[in-house]
Amino acid sequence: MSSGKGLLRNAIGYNELLGQAIAMIAPLGAVAATLTGAAQYALGSLPLAYIIGIFGVLAWVNVPYQFSRKIGSAGGFYEFVSQGFGRRLGTFTGYLYLFSYFNTITNAVLFVGGVFLPSMLSDFFGVSLPWWSWIPITLAFLALITLPAYLGIRPSTKYSLYTSIIEITLLIVFSAVLLAKFSSRLSLAPFTPGPAHGWAPVFEGMILAIFSMSGSSAAVYIAEETRDPLKNVKKAVLVSFLITGVVFVLTSYAMVIAWGLNDMNTFASSGVPGLILAKDDIGIWFLVLLLAFMLNSLVAGSLAPLNSSSRLLYALARDGAAPACLAEVHPKRRTPHKGILLLSGLSAAVILAAGLVMGPFNGFLFLINASAIALFVGHMLGDVALPFFYRRLGEFNVVYHIIAPVVSFVILLFGVYFSFYPPAYPINVAAIVTGLFAIAVAAMIATGTIKASPPAMPAIRAPVRGSQEG
Repeated sequence: MSSGKGLLRNAIGYNELLGQAIAMIAPLGAVAATLTGAAQYALGSLPLAYIIGIFGVLAWVNVPYQFSRKIGSAGGFYEFVSQGFGRRLGTFTGYLYLFSYFNTITNAVLFVGGVFLPSMLSDFFGVSLPWWSWIPITLAFLALITLPAYLGIRPSTKYSLYTSIIEITLLIVFSAVLLAKFSSRLSLAPFTPGPAHGWAPVFEGMILAIFSMSGSSAAVYIAEETRDPLKNVKKAVLVSFLITGVVFVLTSYAMVIAWGLNDMNTFASSGVPGLILAKDDIGIWFLVLLLAFMLNSLVAGSLAPLNSSSRLLYALARDGAAPACLAEVHPKRRTPHKGILLLSGLSAAVILAAGLVMGPFNGFLFLINASAIALFVGHMLGDVALPFFYRRLGEFNVVYHIIAPVVSFVILLFGVYFSFYPPAYPINVAAIVTGLFAIAVAAMIATGTIKASPPAMPAIRAPVRGSQEG
């Protein structure tokens, strides 16, 4: 621990940071939402889509991994791109990530209160809630995640760590039971493009598979509060992805086998196939357990981006790129408390607006797509900045600093394309709103309304070495 007015140094260790990274991926929540969406394209080839997706995400996490070897900052990608391209483009990237993480909070909270809980109570327990019930539920859920974020990074990341371990365990048990029960159906066919009727649907499913595994980058924003950040952040980013990637392949395979290879055309349209399998093939007790921790996964998956986005906002404010008051930390808890409360209040407003104007489900789709587009573009800027950064250091490596970023860039380009095409409501609205936000930020940076100044506090930097290792 350290004295001073900034964030609390050495507040957490590697394990808590790993919990933050896994929580951002939200494994059980991803199984309920993103994995099901990927199956709509890949059908019975869903496990193949996830295996290919693992290689795509390896290229994705290479960027935060490589930057985190040299830089530890609450600004995360804002600082990374600033070091590679300069403050103007870095500040633009920072605001894109802020927009993305903010809408990760809003879409998750609206999904819980407006989609998940009402559907679960109706479909499995016969309880119908009035149409307006999502409003108090979402506001209560938002308050629930704001409190631990306000109280400090240590309790919130410890909570994320313990519950993430339980989530991973539940998914492994769930998969093992399904595979044992349907052992006569075991086949290698799900690892081929045959069930998807070609490679194109596999690659479309892969885009969503990558999105479901990509949250580990959120750990970079906690660097200033982590012990030995230049060692632990890169490790947490990589290990969290590898753990969840393997579990996603296992779970997707078990669910395809249990649902039936030739019946996967009804998998996504069922809405909650994982819960249906839990109820029908394991028992109501496991359904209740899975429901409880799926809800918890969405809690942790909302808390993690609130932690990350509040640190990013703090870094922007500290450097003069956001209102100075947001650079203040709580005198006792050393959290960016004003940023946390601001983000939470804005989240409430956006959630209510999206839910009331579009309806909870379409509002959720609008917010998650807005988050995804901003995330993809922001990460693409990181892909481009990485080789310039390492060339300047004199530690350039073709594989890590050119090939991997190019692969990541191309995959993300496809992700952006499928975010726009085919144009459909409310995805098209999300693309327009995100584009307008990006244009507005770029204009404010160009005119000096948003200042792109040198950092007020130097990032934690590794000494420059003349080696060629990557």
